[in-house]
Amino acid sequence: MEVTVPHAFKPRSYQLPLLKALDSGVKRAIIVHHRRAGKDKVCFNYMIKAACQRVGTYFYFLPTRIQAKQVIWDNIDNDGFKMIDHIPKSLVANINATELKITLINGSVIQLMAADIFDKSGVGTNPIGVVFSEYSIQRPEIWNFVRPILAVNGGWAVFNFTPRGQNHAFQLLEMAKGLPDDWFTQVLSVDDTGVLTGEDIARERNEGMSQAMIDQEFYCKFIESATSFFKDINEVCTVQDEDCNPIRLYQMGVDLARKVDYTVISIIDLNTFEQVYLERFNQMDWALQKAKIEAVYIRYGRPKGFIDATGVGDPIMNDLATRGVNLEPYIFTEQSRKDLLTNLTLKMEQRLIKLQDNEFLKKELDYFQYELGVNGKLKIKVPDGLHDDTVFGTALSVWELPHKPLRVNQMTQSYQTPGVAPMNIEWGF
Repeated sequence: MEVTVPHAFKPRSYQLPLLKALDSGVKRAIIVHHRRAGKDKVCFNYMIKAACQRVGTYFYFLPTRIQAKQVIWDNIDNDGFKMIDHIPKSLVANINATELKITLINGSVIQLMAADIFDKSGVGTNPIGVVFSEYSIQRPEIWNFVRPILAVNGGWAVFNFTPRGQNHAFQLLEMAKGLPDDWFTQVLSVDDTGVLTGEDIARERNEGMSQAMIDQEFYCKFIESATSFFKDINEVCTVQDEDCNPIRLYQMGVDLARKVDYTVISIIDLNTFEQVYLERFNQMDWALQKAKIEAVYIRYGRPKGFIDATGVGDPIMNDLATRGVNLEPYIFTEQSRKDLLTNLTLKMEQRLIKLQDNEFLKKELDYFQYELGVNGKLKIKVPDGLHDDTVFGTALSVWELPHKPLRVNQMTQSYQTPGVAPMNIEWGF
């Protein structure tokens, strides 16, 4: 039986140096290619070839199991060809979809691995060839688990990624550049491959991708904080709590939670666009939460504002309304969350608002990152297990702010607050 490997794969010209280096005996390689350059296509096909030449176990690491399925196992290219079909069916002895494992008739095993759940106990299978896909967003310690095994069995490792700042992947690349006899390295931008056109890049820009993200994803520049959604956090988060001023108007935002997450109350001064009140709390029953929200609402002169009315938030909002707390409902959906976050970051970047110098708020703002999905869709994400409540409470309080801070003109309209001497003021734009 005659079988050709690679099967149904023709390397692009810029991919040939990697394949030639590995064929010549190089055991370590790093390719930093721009998005949509075909990094996984070439790496997976090399692994298939290697598995046919030397019997053993081969691990293909991706950041998560979901990505392993999307990028390799279930991936269908633009021509309708499945990635795993690059393995000729005549060479396949068994396919285990649960373990994402393919056994070849010669005894070799190719298995997709989720880096986020891999630990030291998983290296007992003695891999002789490993690919770390999107290594810049993988746990770097996994390489330390695998490296001693490859050193003993003479195995090889390939790292592919696009930049994510000057993190562990960047440091590995810089180290490898200093060892050209042992490591193959290649950094290619869209200018080097010609895969994408200027019109393609312009389309990404028009669809909301920042210049820093374009430089990172398509020009392979190692830019710190390129994926950060919120910029200049320390320059914006500078103010402290401020007592209610009876001659000012305020706007309120309330993000609701009960146990694991936090309920957050945020107040913005409409005369200065400064965040004058920010509080978060959890492990509190709904009766106490409603009492606290009502107290802050009254304290700041019954301001206009928005409250999370998603799920359990709807009856809570209605209960508060019966007590005279009249805040507009805001329903969280994927799009409405994105709208809130985009509004907040624009106001921060334009320095239209000043937020509190609060450690929880600053940490949460820093958690938010751009992520380019497998389908090329740009997402805004917080890593699993981390909180984002103070950000959404703050975002609700700056939603639909006036175009300019209100001003007080102490000349015309009479304004009276109980316990405060009457003054002549005017609210205007």
